[in-house]
Amino acid sequence: MTPIQMTLVRTMIFKIVICGTLFCVLPCVQAQTITWAGHDWKVTSGGMAGVATGDPANVSIDANKYLHLRIVKSNGKWTSAEVFTTDRMGFGTYQWVVEGNVYDMDPTTVLGLFTYGPTHHIGADAENEIDIEFSQWNKTCKDCNADFTVYPSTGNRKPNGVSAWEDNFRVSGETLTTARMEWSSDHIVFTLMKGVHPIGTVADVIKTETYSSTTTNIPQVASPVGINLWCFKKTPAKDQSAVIRDFQFLAAASGSSGKQ
Repeated sequence: MTPIQMTLVRTMIFKIVICGTLFCVLPCVQAQTITWAGHDWKVTSGGMAGVATGDPANVSIDANKYLHLRIVKSNGKWTSAEVFTTDRMGFGTYQWVVEGNVYDMDPTTVLGLFTYGPTHHIGADAENEIDIEFSQWNKTCKDCNADFTVYPSTGNRKPNGVSAWEDNFRVSGETLTTARMEWSSDHIVFTLMKGVHPIGTVADVIKTETYSSTTTNIPQVASPVGINLWCFKKTPAKDQSAVIRDFQFLAAASGSSGKQ
């Protein structure tokens, strides 16, 4: 074999090794952005709410197109899960279908369904946020297991970052819950229902509450939507998981949507 032939053979072997290595490695890299329920979602890697950092490996979509979030302990380290839409949504109806008994998770676990402006630098933390949350808040909320919470609009942050309004409560649900919030400029209607119910219908209500206030206390700008599963103050006794079957957004009538 001539020197030129030897060089060509070595080059081919090198390329095969490199390609094989990339083929093995690339599928193992977790996506930082996913497409689900008609939206692109950025997956948090690193710092997020709570005492466990976000890990994209804890976010997945199954064959039924259900979104799975996990809190897991691996190699002695706890990690959690969080996603945010890359687009922004304003006034209108937000609805999630949640599978599982989220009313009786580990006391440290929080499942959040929310709008949150600051992730796109819209206002500061504790501004421009509307939440439906399932949690016992590590037994700090007088036997609650869920809450509806509203933080004020841009520039109206409360002292110590407290909410403009919140309702902490305890309810009994089943293993399938429709969670809905209807956001307008001067009020927000929160509703939890057993089972799956189309937007525009109300039935099998577990809990409903309406918060009415001024534009100071109710966010007024379109914001990303977030979904997270995280650890409040402590980590859980064992791994946790949540399944979100679906998310839908129906914008309010033209002329009444949140400002961009």
